[in-house]
Amino acid sequence: MITTIIFDMNGVITDDEDCHELATKKAFDQVGVAVTPEIYRTFFLGRPDTTAFRELFSEFQVKERTIEDLISIKTLLYLELIKDNLEIYPGVVQLIHSLHARYTLALTTSSTFAEMSTVMYKLQIGEFFKAKVTAENVRRGKPDPEPYLLTAKQLGVDCQNCLVIEDSENGVRSAKAAGMQCIAITNTEKALNLKLADRIVDQYSEITDILLK
Repeated sequence: MITTIIFDMNGVITDDEDCHELATKKAFDQVGVAVTPEIYRTFFLGRPDTTAFRELFSEFQVKERTIEDLISIKTLLYLELIKDNLEIYPGVVQLIHSLHARYTLALTTSSTFAEMSTVMYKLQIGEFFKAKVTAENVRRGKPDPEPYLLTAKQLGVDCQNCLVIEDSENGVRSAKAAGMQCIAITNTEKALNLKLADRIVDQYSEITDILLK
């Protein structure tokens, strides 16, 4: 029986992947690396910055800055971009309110704590999530199962009683590797890339219908 619903944040709650991509591109411009859309999808989509930055530093032999410095720059650029223009997906806040009445909710994101905290404050929804796991809390980010396993551990629940809402291929892989059920929404990726999910939906009203059944 599903007792716990775990939300990803970027691409599920916030329609801000373009802000993350632009902030990442601008950060890497400072060290002479051009982050193309293909590079961004391959290295960054659904993955924590710590992992993606480390791999890109190695790939392009970056020496001018440390990984930590460039992640800090990217985070500041992202926060500036969303300061007055944070977009969210239609229906997701209503879904959170509705599910909170019947399930334990948690948040598992590849974003930094600073990014997550800013989003929660701006949307005024932090209180709905009993646990929040960010990039700094894990050694291995998505698609590794560690983020979702840690979330279940913090809540004291069995993974088989958890349902994850994800938007990326790496996120779906992480949830399924943790032994959780997963609903994928086609906000940022095509359905073909999300086929490992238990269900694939195009809008949030479908999630309500699935859970009611």
